[in-house]
Amino acid sequence: MIIESRLADWISAGVALYNANPLMIEQIFYDGSQTGGPSALAPALLTDSTQHWLPGEFAPKEYGTGFVRLGTHHFPIIDNTETTLTLDGDPTTVPPAEQELYQVVPPGVQGLATLLATKPVVVLTEFAQVPVKLPAITVRLERDAQGDMWIGESLEHLQIDSAQVDMRSQVMTGNYLLSMWTANRESALWMYAWAQNWLLNSLAIFARWGLYDVSMGGSDLDPQLQYLPERTYARHLLLTASRVERAVQVQNLEWVDRLCLRICAEYAQFNLTIPAMD
Repeated sequence: MIIESRLADWISAGVALYNANPLMIEQIFYDGSQTGGPSALAPALLTDSTQHWLPGEFAPKEYGTGFVRLGTHHFPIIDNTETTLTLDGDPTTVPPAEQELYQVVPPGVQGLATLLATKPVVVLTEFAQVPVKLPAITVRLERDAQGDMWIGESLEHLQIDSAQVDMRSQVMTGNYLLSMWTANRESALWMYAWAQNWLLNSLAIFARWGLYDVSMGGSDLDPQLQYLPERTYARHLLLTASRVERAVQVQNLEWVDRLCLRICAEYAQFNLTIPAMD
């Protein structure tokens, strides 16, 4: 199985999927402080006395504006304190049945959604010092090694399409480096978080490929960037997975095209009855 090419297709499919479903992008930025029940509603204000927001964390940024979802109604966020959101709109007009719960959608959701919709993500499987077109994701094999160490391989005798074969199997564990390259710092963080979220969503897909023991780890270290004239930002995700590699050898068997019956009657006794002749 050639994992690099499949991972490239997997990344392209994931970008298209999230681009078509903004609700999936919201989950990338979700944390527990973004949901709750309002303590009080007033024109342009929503208060939740149980929260401890950072002042201004949901205020509009240069890359987007956050909003509050109250039932089926959306209200852009102008600013916030530790317990109060200042909104563009009147949340008291929302029907009481829809006022029980709210959800805060931070500005980064709009930023990532805009990035995926307006900037085609280039996926590369060959090594590139720095991709020419940004944003880009490069896929590289860091290490491929034998997973289970024993003398010899697993051997099975099978029949496939009327042919008898010997199938040998060996577990291989590979480390694949996914590097997110963007033109600004926020985009690199968004793409890295997206890759983590898409990997979590794809565990069933990897299982269908025959991958198991899937794990991931991240790194922001890229020492060569400091020597480059380009202003490029990168974040790396290391994907580790095990798979079973199989190889078959066809057995060259000769066809049986005739039979020859030879009787050795040296020690046999025959009792023959000769019919009477009229």
